[in-house]
Amino acid sequence: MTRQIVIVMAVHRPTPAYLRVQLQSLAAQTQRPSLLVAVISDRVSGPLVTTMAGETGLPLTLVDPGEQLDAVRAFEAGLAEALELTKDDPDAVIALSDQDDIWKPERLNRGLAALDESGADLVHGDARLVSEDGAAVLHESMFRFERRHRRPGLRGLLYRNNVTGMTTLMRRRLVELALPFPAQSGVHFYHDLWLALLASALGGVQLVREPLVDYRQHDANAIGAVDRQAGWLRPGLLRRMRGADEMWLRREAASYALARYLAQSAHNRMVDAVADGRVPHGRARLGALRPFLKRFGGTAMLGLDSARLMFTGHMGLARIAGGFAIVSVARLVWILRDTMTGGLDDARDRFDERLYSLSPGLPPEAPQAVASETRRKPVAHTELVDDRKRPRWRPDFTRDDPAVCVLVPTLNPAEVFAGVATALDLGLGLAARGHRVQFIATDLPISSRGTSLRFVRRRLDGRDAATRVTVHCGVKDGTIPAHRADRFVATAWWSAHVADRLIRHQGYLQQRFVYLIQDFEPAFYPWGSEYADAMASYALEFQPVFNTESLRAHFAQSGFAFAGPDALAFQPAIDVTRYAAGARVPRDGRKRKLALYGRPEVARNMYPTAIEALARFIEAEQLGPDDIEMVSVGLRHDDVALPRGVVLRSLGKLPWEDYPVFLRGVDIGLSLMHSPHPSHPPIEMAASGVRVVANRFGAKDLGTLTSAILSVEPTVEALTGGLRRAWGMGPVSDEERRIDLGQLGLPFDTMLDRLSTALAPATQDMKGR
Repeated sequence: MTRQIVIVMAVHRPTPAYLRVQLQSLAAQTQRPSLLVAVISDRVSGPLVTTMAGETGLPLTLVDPGEQLDAVRAFEAGLAEALELTKDDPDAVIALSDQDDIWKPERLNRGLAALDESGADLVHGDARLVSEDGAAVLHESMFRFERRHRRPGLRGLLYRNNVTGMTTLMRRRLVELALPFPAQSGVHFYHDLWLALLASALGGVQLVREPLVDYRQHDANAIGAVDRQAGWLRPGLLRRMRGADEMWLRREAASYALARYLAQSAHNRMVDAVADGRVPHGRARLGALRPFLKRFGGTAMLGLDSARLMFTGHMGLARIAGGFAIVSVARLVWILRDTMTGGLDDARDRFDERLYSLSPGLPPEAPQAVASETRRKPVAHTELVDDRKRPRWRPDFTRDDPAVCVLVPTLNPAEVFAGVATALDLGLGLAARGHRVQFIATDLPISSRGTSLRFVRRRLDGRDAATRVTVHCGVKDGTIPAHRADRFVATAWWSAHVADRLIRHQGYLQQRFVYLIQDFEPAFYPWGSEYADAMASYALEFQPVFNTESLRAHFAQSGFAFAGPDALAFQPAIDVTRYAAGARVPRDGRKRKLALYGRPEVARNMYPTAIEALARFIEAEQLGPDDIEMVSVGLRHDDVALPRGVVLRSLGKLPWEDYPVFLRGVDIGLSLMHSPHPSHPPIEMAASGVRVVANRFGAKDLGTLTSAILSVEPTVEALTGGLRRAWGMGPVSDEERRIDLGQLGLPFDTMLDRLSTALAPATQDMKGR
């Protein structure tokens, strides 16, 4: 049997001319491929790929993933399909291809020869950088252009990956080991790095030094080649190093965290592979990962790496290794400081204070002669004042056109959750409607401006608005480009105060800001300063936009005049079809599964109440481990021992892409939100075919959306009763899964149309003023 060569390509809104040239170059290989597996990650380009592949005579298998995928998930789906198609050929090899590059005719032939000669599991090569039209050569070597280390070793890959996916050829056994990819929220690492790590741990990575691919450099590249020609001394780098501060440490910490995560993931994957026989004992060499596997320490090895790389001329890599060493020290110091909780003197004072409170009730007075010497230094008032309410940047009125400035707590992808994501989508929707949009991070420094910008622009999903979107760090930038006709969008109570102060004190022409209200935020706090400040934000001058009609109704019932029936209110940004379209996992005699939306740190999710209701439910129904499986999703917490031997296992936060599949295997859900905002999990669960118990709150009653949601009072007794009712009911019908969100507000796009119309005269009529 001839060894199969399978090419996996991820396709997302390709330029037809580029795609045609690439497919022609695949078909022109001297070692002709057996099959092209094309993952249609945009869900619309299948006919185009089919036609063009047919013109070249390439055998083709299309993969329709059922939803839009990023590049990493698309290649994961393609590799899984390639494994299935080659299951009878363990000697098959798999190559990865981008949709717009150009392969040299000998690309596959040279890769096969290198695999056979070296015994490696993965072969990769160099690439030429060519212009957008594919004609002009921008640089003869991507390795030299990006100053890549040709032999970085296993640990060196975690400093900077030197393997480019579209140059790779790998054995089938490596792909078997690599799937599934480690979970990530958003895109923090790419598939080629994960494949290279595992291959390197097995001792099998081989570099073909000559360029076998022309890499087409253009504006739509997912990453693009990065010019590191000037290396360590490129302009501005030394200045940035001198300015190393909290923001620099935060950025280095993010990179270190990713390296540590991948190292541990690779280690754990190899341990499992050895245990189940896929990898022979003694073959995996993981010693190089030790600095990232130790619970404490590892700093010395990282520091030595930095010195070695510096002396061998790899100054950029030396800086990365040195940064990792600094973060490693900071991590250890943080752990020790947290363990010591404040030092010996403070601990002594705290103990004595409690001791004297028992008798006589007051501590002894210090001698008058030394009282002034022992009095502690006054605390700066800035440490006691909530600085979230004030802008930490100044507007620089140099921009020619007005913009909509969306104030969000963070723009770091890993910190973007539901509320921030909705704010991002609001701003991007306005950009798609012709507005210039500035996203400004008000609370947390931006770790990587380029990463944040790519993350934000990717949510546009192909809409031609990327050039109208910019990101700015309100924490560290000092000044931000502005126009006096700018409009502000506040997305939390403190950013409402920021917008108000900017309008009042910086001479902006617009006297009202847009306030995206996503919950009754004063209720997040006990009565005190934060409660009062959150309440005060509702007395400012703004145009409200409510996340759901039920939230608007709560404000109206509470006497807020701005929450009238004409105020904009939009339905939850839930793609119901994403959950309702999938087939349920058959029961087939398996025990039933219950999922709790468990977030102990978030008071409004009523975690203690949920645990008590689950315990009573188990007792009332006399359930044991053979009857029910209980899991918790949301935030990671300790597993919980419930009555009768039942254990609630915490799964933590699930990857967004995996969540619908998970829900299709759940039978009963418990999701609580003691606030007027209709949380998403009950609706997502019900659309997935889960019989879910949720709580009512004022005007909120999710049971009106579908009978799959049992809406009860937020008491232990009522919740226990709801769970017992759900246990006794039959499966959720297809009709119950079809949920109409219309009663919860306007469709998001309709709301954006109206908001855009309201903002347009204010921003467009004042251009140039």
